[in-house]
Amino acid sequence: MSLFPPTQACPLLGASNFRDIGGYSTEHGPVMTGRVFRSDQIAELQAPDLAYLQELGVSHALDFRGAHERKRSPYQYEFLRHDLLSIEPTIVQDLGSIMQAEHGQLTAAQARLVMQKTYVEFVQNHSAQFARVFDQLLNTEQAVLMHCTAGKDRTGFAVALVHSALGVAPDDIMHDYMLSQKYFKRPNLDDNRGLSDEVLDVVWGVEPAFLNAAFTQITQQYGSTQQYLQQALGLDTARQEQLLARYIS
Repeated sequence: MSLFPPTQACPLLGASNFRDIGGYSTEHGPVMTGRVFRSDQIAELQAPDLAYLQELGVSHALDFRGAHERKRSPYQYEFLRHDLLSIEPTIVQDLGSIMQAEHGQLTAAQARLVMQKTYVEFVQNHSAQFARVFDQLLNTEQAVLMHCTAGKDRTGFAVALVHSALGVAPDDIMHDYMLSQKYFKRPNLDDNRGLSDEVLDVVWGVEPAFLNAAFTQITQQYGSTQQYLQQALGLDTARQEQLLARYIS
């Protein structure tokens, strides 16, 4: 594994889980740093944060949040183009259905199943949004920021796909995914009400089984990650070569 220094988590005052996805080694060379970033929601950035993003050259935000999430935490920054790749979250609804059926009882084990189901649905239902990630990466010369509310599930899967397309090793892909354990700070939202700390740790956390559920679904449905990239995300050989040329140093 080859990473640039541990300071890869960028110091923002109004967001957490913000970091560069570059620095990992591949057989083609290292993934460039300073080109693609990931974060949780960025609606509460402060003046130093905005100056820092501009210093990094970030000009595009790819926002995976759903309509309610965007309404709850809107943002508009003059220097930042805001592209919507909306994936409506189903976790709260699924947890609520279980609680209703179980008369208010919800276990961490049940929450884990809901999280795995969510990742499976990324593959089954939302390939169009993830395909647009590659469209944006191939069509912009400036740095890009991908985010959702927590920057760990929708964003985490999107980053894993980008790393896969660039040839990052599976262990490094998982390493980057799991860094959300270190850098994400749980928000105090109404969605948390009625849930135990044990369940919240699962819902607002990351576990290898979550990301593995998505890649297992890819294998079952498409045969391999490469087939998924080509068939579902439109990343044919020519476009993949363009991606390597643009994001591998």
